[in-house]
Amino acid sequence: MRYFNAFVRGIFSMILGKDTTLSRRCNLYLFMLAAVLSLLIWSWPSGTLTVEEERVWDRIREAQFYLYSLKTQSEGVAPSQSLDPWQSGLIGTEWSIITTTVGSLASKQISCNPLWGAIFLRWFDKAGLKRGDRIAILSSGSFPGFLISSLVAAEERGLDVLLVVSLGASSYGANDPNFPIPIILRELRRAGFISTKAAFYTFGGDYEIGAGIPPDGLEILSQSAISDDVPLLQAKSLQEVIDAKVGRLDIFKPALVVQIGGSHANMGTDDAVLSLPPGFLDSRYAERAGNGVIGLVLKRGIPVIHILNVKSLCRMTGVSEGVEVAKKGPKPFKFSRAFLGLLFFAVFLYKYERWAFE
Repeated sequence: MRYFNAFVRGIFSMILGKDTTLSRRCNLYLFMLAAVLSLLIWSWPSGTLTVEEERVWDRIREAQFYLYSLKTQSEGVAPSQSLDPWQSGLIGTEWSIITTTVGSLASKQISCNPLWGAIFLRWFDKAGLKRGDRIAILSSGSFPGFLISSLVAAEERGLDVLLVVSLGASSYGANDPNFPIPIILRELRRAGFISTKAAFYTFGGDYEIGAGIPPDGLEILSQSAISDDVPLLQAKSLQEVIDAKVGRLDIFKPALVVQIGGSHANMGTDDAVLSLPPGFLDSRYAERAGNGVIGLVLKRGIPVIHILNVKSLCRMTGVSEGVEVAKKGPKPFKFSRAFLGLLFFAVFLYKYERWAFE
């Protein structure tokens, strides 16, 4: 029994420190601080989805399962779990003859999270969009996950969509020669997951006219556009592509433009565009938006949702950078929660008695 009592006293000594009135009181205060901060983190509301957002999440997930099954059947083997952990059917290969630039696998995997559909709905709310309003989606083939999420969200909201897509893709995007973006969009329309058909395609690549893509790759892209019955712009210069896109926007008059990826015409040639933050942008960003379609649109007072720099987008929106498959809302950084925690800690530190004179 003597040894047991010694053991218990040793445990309490390790936890509470020196057995004095001050040390016991200080350790009690530390325990109270940890308890309050833990309660603050646990109880603060976050991570919820509305009924509309849940519908969009489910529809995107069903579309992904459909594409995954289709891709598995057509290629005779399922994509590996390490490559496509979402089983989305939207992750391409590291390199192919329709690949334009090196891309990040992690970013492509993050873009397949169906939660982005809910984020697009919230951006639409921020823009004040309602059923029947017009938006334009200008995308590259590099992030099919973002593209599908934006389309499903826009159609769920009842928006009228102008879609223009450049067909080249960076690594792990829609760069599978057997499954380029026109085939993905065609199959999703046939299965009823989306209804929007592209107004026209561009080749993508350098100057968005197919420069840098080998002839065999250009032929694959041309045939995929034909199979989707969508015109493919045969431009001879970057400016011609910019003019074609802006001209179509002038006719369509969208209330919002969604820009996905790094299509050359969308970004332009001015390096200033690289300083743009991702997410929802208004005319205040016009002067640093470059000379591409993004800059021209912002200068006209049309807001832009700029989808690039994926990890920055995650930090901004609260979407996880992991690949956990779970239907739960984003958890963005809350300044109010952080402020309360810091305030409580500051008060505690001020009142905390750390020593005593004996």
